Amino acid sequence: MKLLASRRLRRLRPRAEGRSGFQLLSGIVLLAVLAIGLSSSIYVLFFSRDRFSVGEVSWRAFARGEMTSNLSEFLKHHIPFADGLVTADRVIGWLVVGDLGPRVREGCDGWLFLIDELEIHRDGDAAFRFRLRIIDAVAKFLQRRGIALLIVPVPDKSRVEATQLCGIRRPKLLGGRLEQFTARLQENKIRFVDIYGALAALGGERYYRTDTHWNEPGARRAAEEIAASLQHLKLAPASKESFRVITEPPHERIGDLIHLAGLDHVPWPLRPRGDLEAPSRIEQKTTREVGPFDDIPPPEVVVIGTSFSRRANFTQFLSLLLGAPVANMAKDGGGLVTAALAYFSNPAFTETPPRVVIWEIPERILDNPITKSEQIEAEKLGLPGIGTPPSKAASASRR
Repeated sequence: MKLLASRRLRRLRPRAEGRSGFQLLSGIVLLAVLAIGLSSSIYVLFFSRDRFSVGEVSWRAFARGEMTSNLSEFLKHHIPFADGLVTADRVIGWLVVGDLGPRVREGCDGWLFLIDELEIHRDGDAAFRFRLRIIDAVAKFLQRRGIALLIVPVPDKSRVEATQLCGIRRPKLLGGRLEQFTARLQENKIRFVDIYGALAALGGERYYRTDTHWNEPGARRAAEEIAASLQHLKLAPASKESFRVITEPPHERIGDLIHLAGLDHVPWPLRPRGDLEAPSRIEQKTTREVGPFDDIPPPEVVVIGTSFSRRANFTQFLSLLLGAPVANMAKDGGGLVTAALAYFSNPAFTETPPRVVIWEIPERILDNPITKSEQIEAEKLGLPGIGTPPSKAASASRR
């Protein structure tokens, strides 16, 4: 406890020491930004009022926030310097009080964390069951086609790097989320790889400081566990290829949490410092001549999932460790099943199906509120009623 307190104090002290003059200057700049914003708003409303309508003018519309919403939307698209004013506001918030917006918090020594990982949702249990049904449906879909499925639950950054939270509270209720998920997979006889233990035992940093994703050491360690599991299950590709690893010069990597805070377009020190990384480049060596009419066998292993599979050379490390190409069909921001549905309708799947599908699933999405797009995607899997939101399903059953 004393260690965490001292680390927190060291992190805050540089901003506190000798900062009175800096705060005065920041305050003056903030007032200037507010004055420019107010002047611009008045100018736009006065000279562009013929293009502006608040819609229905009534107490009811005002109480619902429709009038102010219409005004805000109009100003956002017509006010001069809007982007610059927003960026200036974000920079001042960061420099003066360390504010990074509603979805990002700072822990120890420049470590940033996503608030989404730390939220407890009202219908979380129902959403959890909803997604388990989707996973079970996909597992049965692949089983009917003789394709093996291996689930890879990706633990939260705030779980793996918990010692870097420094005052950010991770609710105890979330402690059993990952274990509950793997227990349900085991009950449903769906294979999975527990990479949390391997990541927890790995020394050093396993996730980027300013990004929600694992870094290269973390991605490689996860790939090692998956490759070992495939070997154990006798699902590893039989054909072997050679790969080379080239280390690029180190450079600053601006993580997605800096982008989410709205500070990725400004230089340091007007934003948190990014991660220093010497990225790897993993390439397959050419072992034989391939003619234009030669058949190139498709990869036996395919990865579907989210942006975790597209960061830190995760899929490339898996290819290196298996000694065989791995097809990456994951999608950024794809949620649980978007990448799976896109791949299953792809000729690459229908005409040349793989031997194994590795499905990477982040822990943090398991109990997120169910979106409309997820309901539509679930209905595409042919599961009757699975697209009904939990709250509506519960009320329907009571009737």
